[in-house]
Order: sequence, then C-alpha cells, then structure tokens
Amino acid sequence: SATKGNFPVMVAPYNRGRTLSHETGHWLGLRHIWGDGSCADDFVSDTPSAAGPSSGCPVGRVSCGGLNMVENYMDYSEDACMNIFTEGQKTRMQAVINISPRRKSLIEANLCTPAADAPPVAKFDVGNPSCILLGSKVDFTDLSSNFPTEWNWEFEGGEPSTSTERNPRVQYNTPGNYFVSLQTKNSKGSSNKLKIIGLIKVTADGVCRDFNNFTSGHTASTIKLKSFGNYTGYLAGTNSLKSQGVSEFFGNECGYQYVSGLTIRFAKALTTNEESKVNFVVWNARGPQNAPGSVIEKKVVLFKQIKDDIQNNKATSIVFDRETPIFGKPFQVGIEIEHNGDSIAIISSANGQATSATSWIKDKNGLWSSMAIAFGANVAMDIKPIVGMNPSVQVSATPQLAFPGQKVTMNGRGASIFVWSSSDGKVNNFTGPQLIVNPTSTTTYTTTGSGLELCNAAATTTVYVSDAVVGFREPVNSEKSLSVYPNPGHQSMNVYFANDLVGACDIRIFSVLGEETFSIKKEKTTFVFDENISGLSLPNGVYIIEVQIGGRKMLTRWIARD
Repeated sequence: SATKGNFPVMVAPYNRGRTLSHETGHWLGLRHIWGDGSCADDFVSDTPSAAGPSSGCPVGRVSCGGLNMVENYMDYSEDACMNIFTEGQKTRMQAVINISPRRKSLIEANLCTPAADAPPVAKFDVGNPSCILLGSKVDFTDLSSNFPTEWNWEFEGGEPSTSTERNPRVQYNTPGNYFVSLQTKNSKGSSNKLKIIGLIKVTADGVCRDFNNFTSGHTASTIKLKSFGNYTGYLAGTNSLKSQGVSEFFGNECGYQYVSGLTIRFAKALTTNEESKVNFVVWNARGPQNAPGSVIEKKVVLFKQIKDDIQNNKATSIVFDRETPIFGKPFQVGIEIEHNGDSIAIISSANGQATSATSWIKDKNGLWSSMAIAFGANVAMDIKPIVGMNPSVQVSATPQLAFPGQKVTMNGRGASIFVWSSSDGKVNNFTGPQLIVNPTSTTTYTTTGSGLELCNAAATTTVYVSDAVVGFREPVNSEKSLSVYPNPGHQSMNVYFANDLVGACDIRIFSVLGEETFSIKKEKTTFVFDENISGLSLPNGVYIIEVQIGGRKMLTRWIARD
C-alpha cells in the first residue's frame, strides 16, 4: 500500500478489498481452498482440490486432477481475479455464525436491521433472467432500500406463485415469459409494487440434457483427408498428418455446470491389439478463438468397446470417473489420438452442411485450429456431451480390461447412496460406494444413485475380460505336458507333468504382471511328478505357473478363486 496524507491507499493488484473478503472467510470458518496442504481437504464439497495457493490470475490452472477455482476468495489470487464464495462455503459460514457464541451475538443484537426513517423502495435481483432452464430453481434477492421487514412477492408461472420470504427460491416448470412483482413494507409504510413484465424467460431446455452440433438434417459421413490434399487417413481421426486430436465446441449459453459423460459415434476403429485405448477428453474453451485450452477431465476408453459398438451400429457412451465441472462456461469435447498403428475415425456431417465452425483439429505440433481454417472443412462431428445443472452418478473401474478372475475395483461418485447389479446376475442390489468383483467373462455393471438431486441417477460400466496373458512368452523348448489342478483352485494346487527328466525342480508362481508371488524347490525322482503345493494365500486372480527342470521350462495358467 501507499499513503495519501494520513490515509493508506491500496495499489494494484491488491486494491479491491479482497484481503478483507479472504480474512472474513477465515473468521467465519473457511480454510484455504487447497486445504492448507497439497490437494488437502478444505471441508467444502464444491471447491475443487488444489495443490497449493495461486498467484496472479492463472485462469485454467489445473492441479490435483482438476481445474482449480482461482477466482475463489480463499485462494491467493490477485484482487481483480477473485469474485466468488461457493454455495458450500456460504453454508459453512452460515453454520459458523449461527453456532459460534460471539459470532451469533451479531445476529441476536439486530445490528443488521436498524430503524427505518422512510417507507422502503422495492428493488430485487435475479441474476441472468435471459436463459432460465425448464425445471430449474431461481434465487431472487431483495435489494430494497430503507430496511423492509415484510415482503410480498408474485411469481407468474412459478412454484410457489407467491412468497413472503425475503430471498425466495422459485421453480419454473413451463416454458414461457413471466412477470415478477415485489412490494415491501417497514414501520413507516409500504413501497410501491415493482412489477416487471416478461422478466423471466423459461426455455424448453431442461436442467439435464445433451448437446449435439450434429443435427437430424446432417448426413452421416466418414470423410477421408485425401479430399483436402495429398494425404491419407481421416479428417476426424488418424491420418498421415499425424493429427493429435479432434474436438467439438459448445457455447453453453444457459450456463450448465457439469458434463457427466460423452457419446461419440465412430465410423472406424481398427487395431490388432485388444489393449489399445483412446482418451475421451473435456477441455475448457479458453484457447484462442475458443480453441481447446486446459484439460478438465479425460477417460481412457478401450478400442474393444468402440469396435463392439460399431459392429452393433450404436454410438459409444461413457460416464466420467468423477464430477466434471464446467462452471457455466463454454467448453470443448473430443478425443486424443495416438499414431501407433491403430486407426480410428468419428462420424461427421458431410462437408458444407455445418457452417458454424464448431469442429477443431490438433496438428502434430500440438496446435489447435478449426477444421474450417485448417482444411476448409465445414463439418460437425457426432459428439454429444451429457450436461446438467445437477451432478450425475459417476463410476470408475480399474482395470477396464481384466483377466479371468482378476480383481476389479469400481467406485461410485456423485450420489450419497449407490446400489449395484450386474448382467451376469452375480451382483444384485449390492449397496455401497465401492464394489469389488472378480469377473470371469465380460460383464456390464449398473450403478444407481440416490440421496441427492441428480441429472443421471444410473450409469452402466462394462468390464471386458480377456483370455490373453501378458508379460509371458513361452520359450521354444517349453514342454507342453505341465498341468495344475484343481483349476480354478484356492490356497493349494497339485503340479503334474511326466517326462524322463529327474533332479532339482524349481516351481515359481507369477502374477499376470510378471511379479513373483511364490517359489519352492522340489525333487523329481520318477517319470511322473505329481506334488501338492499348499499354503499359497494368494488373492483371487490369474497366475502363471513356471516349472524349470534340467534346463527345460514349462508354463501354464492357474486361476485362484475362493
């Protein structure tokens, strides 16, 4: 700060009083948004985690796996950057001021409602009334002067249609334009009735919906890049230019808060490796001319799922592992592309059918351009983000591609109560946020959430089960007579083989990732070897049994199962 006469003068970038806002937040029970530790808990559910304090105004900063809320008063951003306490922070501050004895005395002393000296003048605020979603709840804020003590509201088309609360919340369930009126009163009299005709404009769009720039009038097309030059491959996919990604822009004019998942319609997905994957990604739109900026969320999707969906003539749908906030701002969604021998392409409109330049492409150097500028291609890709004003059920599964009997951990997020079921009938109405399974074949799990106001209360997740064993290749001289029984088994097994070799016999057990979990030495003295191995105590899953004797190695697979 500087001084002018005997008075301090605050100078930029800390000249807007945000330090007082920050310290008042502390006084009312708020922690820093990074929880005073790297990715620590600030005990407020709607402030995203952060690795530490921000400096300057780093809009788009990402840490702890998500977009940081650098605009929050409880960060260390510059004053001009700060503009928000969240609903969760407000609730926490209200709880503190109602519980803490000294803070509660401010309310009980009635210091905020001094005596009026004239009738009030009615005034109120409704934020942005130009795009109110069907079924949404609108908060009205009284701004009347001269300290009113009574409020009489009318809400055409709203529920409730009248209210005497100071700051009511009203739900609108029918599209249309509606008036709002307010008359206030204090000890000196009543205000004139303030009535604003057509203030509330309720759209036909609900609080939960999807976006799609690919409309019913577009022709589903697979556009090859050779249409735009001496190239091979696809405009919206892998190509000889080694494009690193494609994305679709959405303006989000009505301010939706979350993207819960994506649906993308693919035309091609070719690979010889069942473990091949592609990233489904959400970016903010803060790059030049609304280009993709920072990554908000991504999810790895198996080519196997995409190929199955293409074969069944349906789009590929996923839900993200966790809530993906977009804070009411424009955003981009699409895929990241790797050039490792796999080939993939997204269905788009025919060239020239889309004129709003919503499709973007990332070149081999990592630079984004609209397809209209890069190639003169006026297309819209068939990419559909699922958006909402409320959160949805989110599910993560690790791993997505498992071996028979391998442990798979699934976690539900977004709701407070989770109920699980499976397509194979082995899971039926299991309740809890986490489900651990050991599928022996490809299985689809359905997660249903409740306890909160949700957009999508159910999500399906498919865990693919492979017969392949990774990390092991049998040597040329491997014997084929090795077997183990019982298979599947538990805690113990019998190792059996028959040949002319005798002498020291090394028996080792490996996980499918190549980690040794057990070893023992035995002696073979006869043509037939049939020995029991007990006390294994191995988790359920797939294991490789290796036997070495006389310079020979034998391998087989064994499944441990309770």
